[in-house]
Amino acid sequence: MGDSQKHIRQWEHNRTFLASIPLEYPDWMVTVTFYVALHAIDALLAHDGVGRVNSHESRNEVLIKTKRYQQVWKHYQPLHDLSRRIRYLAEPGIWVPVDRITKEVWGRYLYPIERSVGSLMGRDFSAAPLSLPVKNP
Repeated sequence: MGDSQKHIRQWEHNRTFLASIPLEYPDWMVTVTFYVALHAIDALLAHDGVGRVNSHESRNEVLIKTKRYQQVWKHYQPLHDLSRRIRYLAEPGIWVPVDRITKEVWGRYLYPIERSVGSLMGRDFSAAPLSLPVKNP
């Protein structure tokens, strides 16, 4: 799984990239949001010494079965499902419209995951809220 600091760096790296994705790619915004959350969670699991997580399935199993991670799972599971639908169904009609990314993806899933991870690790990972790139005129 790697050490917690490596996942924190990847979490921050992916978050920076997320803020730069052009508005025409809401599918990629959701996909990258999922990977931001995944690395936040992997940082927590590494911090907690959970060593058996080497796939999406094993990560999900740990989150489902461990009461400590209940709040994380509550927000991660629907983000995981949304990301899979968007990545694999290739149907633009199911994408979250870009004007709803901030509230419905970041506000509903990512920020609660980040807050929960920070709380469980006893650290403040408060990052500035993300904002969508400005559309070119």
